[in-house]
Amino acid sequence: MITEPRRVLMIAAAFPPAGGSGVQRTLKFSKYLSRFGWRPIVWTVDHIDALPVDESLCAEIPGDVEVHRRPHRFGKGPAGKLTDALQHAGPLGSRLANAAKWRIEKWNRKRAWPDEFAKWVEDSVEPLKALIRERNVEAIYSTYSPSANHLLALKLKQATGLPWVADFRDLWTDDLRYRETDPKHHAANVQLEQDVLESADAVVGVSPSQTEVLAAHVPDERAKFATITNGYDPADFEGVKRYKRVPGRPFTLSFVGRFDRQRADDDLFVALQDFVDELGDNRDQFVFRIIGEFDTSTRRKLEEANIPYQTTGYVSHKEAIQEMCSADALLLTTDRGGPNASTVICGKIFEYLASQRPILIVGPEGWEGQRLVERFSAGIATPWNPEEIATALHTLYKTSSAHGASSNNLDCISRITLTESLAKTIEAVTPQRCNAKPMHAIAT
Repeated sequence: MITEPRRVLMIAAAFPPAGGSGVQRTLKFSKYLSRFGWRPIVWTVDHIDALPVDESLCAEIPGDVEVHRRPHRFGKGPAGKLTDALQHAGPLGSRLANAAKWRIEKWNRKRAWPDEFAKWVEDSVEPLKALIRERNVEAIYSTYSPSANHLLALKLKQATGLPWVADFRDLWTDDLRYRETDPKHHAANVQLEQDVLESADAVVGVSPSQTEVLAAHVPDERAKFATITNGYDPADFEGVKRYKRVPGRPFTLSFVGRFDRQRADDDLFVALQDFVDELGDNRDQFVFRIIGEFDTSTRRKLEEANIPYQTTGYVSHKEAIQEMCSADALLLTTDRGGPNASTVICGKIFEYLASQRPILIVGPEGWEGQRLVERFSAGIATPWNPEEIATALHTLYKTSSAHGASSNNLDCISRITLTESLAKTIEAVTPQRCNAKPMHAIAT
């Protein structure tokens, strides 16, 4: 007898057609959960201005996955209403409105709590309570960031009693990049994070050390914390052409993702410049290829250092995978230090591993990414030190047989295997089809 999949509500503001690395985790979970007895119902927003659009990702959403897109917008307030009026006040009014619009949006983001999706949370609670009743939803999954995802899930947990799995793609207030200058907002963030960690039936981190940081907030409930890393989807690599290094063709070092000052430390530019200078007359046999967006200051530093480079701008996820497999080596960097810097595993490292290209990974000593590359014997790890980075570049350049991870060892980081782990986590907190309150008991 075939058992009908149980339904899980997945709350994720960032979901295709939104692009970017943060979308991949929830997309892949939703793609494969039905294989393991859970049919997702995704609750998301209609658009996110800050994220690129990648329509190709929508093709990966299975036909049996419901996706509900709720409009998200700030309350206009008096200033917003004024700009609306100016838009209809002739050419001068329109110009004034456009000039003021971004300042108003910036102000709205600053005052919104927990983030710009606050109104989306407010508008979603009642429709979701109705949807939970109608679809007989048996569990809730939410992912951070944005923090609004967890706030919405917390409200639904309180209203329905449904089992809840809170997923953290990054740390929250413990993250090395966490910045909140408003003391009231910071205090509210700390309290909301604590409420989430205490109220969720299961909490998932993306690296062992990040899971430990999260668990330290509720030490008496360590058993409900689990680690499910990011991974790679085998389907993304089907039909991708893999190139072997060809003598006489320039050695291509590729960086895939947003290349900005957080990932492009001055030590990297010094190392690249030293490496290129030592090539001498063979400098045309090297190119640094950036697959993604990068800012003006980073471009200027590359040009000042006279480093041969190419850039593509933002590309689709499919194109990014092909670029990985076409490189001679791949570069991955992370912050050189800061609170919990060593706990970070960048999501794209798993696709780097699946590309089977050698990886040059630069970051703090002993960080999670370094341990992963060493575990798979997939390349060279160095600290933020120009001499060591340059030496590693020379090693990769001179070793024509350099290779990345073996395909025989990658099953454990497959998105399919990892989704099975999530399904087991959901199942563990949802015994016998109901740890939740009866549907008629949902609070109103």
